[in-house]
Amino acid sequence: MKPGQQDHSNKLDLTHCDREQIQFAGAIQPHGALLMLDEPDLRILQASANTESLLGFPPEALHQASIGILLGDEVSETLRARLASQNISGVLAHLMTVRLPGRDDSFHLFANRIDGLLLLEFERIDEEARSHASDLYQDVHASIQALQASQSLQGFFDLTVERIRRLTGFDRVMVYRFDPDGSGEVIAESVGSDRETYLGLHYPAADIPEPARRLFSLSWVRHLPDVDYVPVPLVPELNPLTARPPDLSYSFLRSVSLMYSGYLRNMGVKATLVTTLLKDGHLWGLISCMHHEGPKYLPYESRVAVEFLAHMVSLLMGSKTAEEHDGYRLTLSAARAHHLKAMLGSATSRQGLMDAPPDLLSPLDAGGAALLTEDGLTLFGVTPAERDVRALADWLAAREDPLFVTHRLPADYPPAAAFGEIASGLLAVRLSCDGPDSLMWFRPEWLQSVNWAGDPRKPVEIDADGDVIRLMPRTSFALWKETVPGQSRPWLDCEIEHASELRVGIIESIIVHTERLRRLNSELVESNLELDTFAYAASHDLKEPLRGIHNFVQFLQEEEGGQLSEQSQRRLATILRLTCRMDDLIESLLQYSRVGRIDLDLRPVDLNDVLAQMLESLQLQPPSGSVRVRVLGRLPVTHCDRVRVTEILGNLISNAIKYNERADKLIEVGCDSELDPPVFFVRDNGIGIAPKHFARIFQIFRRLHGREEYGGGTGAGLTITKKAIERHGGHIWLESVPGEGSIFRFTLAPKSRPA
Repeated sequence: MKPGQQDHSNKLDLTHCDREQIQFAGAIQPHGALLMLDEPDLRILQASANTESLLGFPPEALHQASIGILLGDEVSETLRARLASQNISGVLAHLMTVRLPGRDDSFHLFANRIDGLLLLEFERIDEEARSHASDLYQDVHASIQALQASQSLQGFFDLTVERIRRLTGFDRVMVYRFDPDGSGEVIAESVGSDRETYLGLHYPAADIPEPARRLFSLSWVRHLPDVDYVPVPLVPELNPLTARPPDLSYSFLRSVSLMYSGYLRNMGVKATLVTTLLKDGHLWGLISCMHHEGPKYLPYESRVAVEFLAHMVSLLMGSKTAEEHDGYRLTLSAARAHHLKAMLGSATSRQGLMDAPPDLLSPLDAGGAALLTEDGLTLFGVTPAERDVRALADWLAAREDPLFVTHRLPADYPPAAAFGEIASGLLAVRLSCDGPDSLMWFRPEWLQSVNWAGDPRKPVEIDADGDVIRLMPRTSFALWKETVPGQSRPWLDCEIEHASELRVGIIESIIVHTERLRRLNSELVESNLELDTFAYAASHDLKEPLRGIHNFVQFLQEEEGGQLSEQSQRRLATILRLTCRMDDLIESLLQYSRVGRIDLDLRPVDLNDVLAQMLESLQLQPPSGSVRVRVLGRLPVTHCDRVRVTEILGNLISNAIKYNERADKLIEVGCDSELDPPVFFVRDNGIGIAPKHFARIFQIFRRLHGREEYGGGTGAGLTITKKAIERHGGHIWLESVPGEGSIFRFTLAPKSRPA
């Protein structure tokens, strides 16, 4: 830093590198010539300033002229035919080789369409390179055979760089793999023994900024024969049709960024050739060739050979990765098959996942796992706390992608920093479209020492003159070691595939269970309807003979009672009492069957009116002791059957009064309207119910007390209440403490999100 200058390093925004629009360079490299034309006239709108030395016409003479002035009529017509027959939009295509009229030189002619313009590029043919084309074919063929035979992924990449170095003659060839954050690592290298190695070094994302990564993904080969070249401008500078520099994204001659050429100079590089590696259609990495001795031009024929090898490497590396983990993949596949088979054979999908060996954790290389469904959360192995897992599931539910993979969870989800030691890696699949149901695997933190080529926090140098800040390529590539926290080992492709396929299998199993449950429910509804019909007919038909028995016994008691013995009179009284009891049971059975047979009259009902009328009827028959019924807030207007809901509230409030031994009986009625659906409740300070009897009290004719205790009864009231609630699509449950009271909660509608 110069004396008096300020330190701008802390204020520097390195995203400037990611905003540089290098595709609008407005200039090319000098080893070819470029023309920009309109269609269909093929009128030349712009030309590179070197056309006179390469093509024989100065750019001013070509401006607004037809392409025929350069190629002649016959070649121009051939060009039109080629342009009409090939799709060259968004791709650089080699159209033909041409010999210009009156000149001895021949050229490769390349073309692409972009922004409605036609771009033509001329590159002089290297006759010597063409004469060795057969040798190139043999080298490429042998290289592909060797790559296919490689036994490991690392050996595959080592062989790749060795073969390409032999094919191109560059001093150094590297395979460079990008990380998700844009930084990268040299994972394979072939270099002369007299030069330092870059193998294993990491480079920050700013070294290859986003615009450069985008351009690498658009074309397979980028060649810079001379780092110290003088850029050749376009004439005129702006395109007459667009009034801006043309987009040179697909141009192989495009001038490179000043940051890039300066960066290479600082590394001592004189020439480069970079090819793209794609995986599943996305930029995965680069094969970077560097030459340190001096400028190095690689002719078109050799570049095609390298491009072809890059295609093959991109295609083969996926299968090599799979081969390297074949055993692990088979283990995961077998475990997945066991899981899905168990799910189909169990009562519920969740039960099959939980109970069947192996568990969800053991086949996958992870420290812990979590299964979250509507039925609850189950944790396996070492995991974050339950509240942290649920919060993480809610965060995942807000994302659109059903699959989430990261080996840097604290960076993606900052709250994970609190439990990063046990869960820095996350592989998760969602099991529901609109809820937090999910399956997660956690991988612990893996502290590793990363070797950076220079300080990753200072990827550029700063040249400041007053208030003007210019980014300069960094000059220091000294080894910089850093221990990186908050990261786990990355997830393998086969592990991600296992999670995705298991998710699909689970969802298919849920569909099968749902269909099975639908059939069972349909059969159950039909069976219940038949049972209700039978119960209604049987109870209705039993009433008449029972009434006859009761009347005849009454007549006998009245007419002949004085002549009977005391024992006979007691027997007649017992018969009368039993017939009354039986009549009560039959009447309860009739009411129960009627609830299942009668269609509900669903309409908006003000439950405040229903409750007021029901309480008024209860006051006509005041129970012993003081009874206070308190309504907590207003009840909502609900879509329901008014008669059935009156019976529901009546039964619950009557029971709250009946099963209460206190002198001051308190019943509270209210609704949690903020829940979905609203939850109604009836709370009392009565005798309470032991938890072991919670299910029993809803069974018909089952009483917890003696027949005559607490006012008697048949034990059908809560059964009828439960059935009326279920007819509305809701459900009922309770909380109770013996001796302190009970609270019955119920809904009158199903959940808005189905199970």
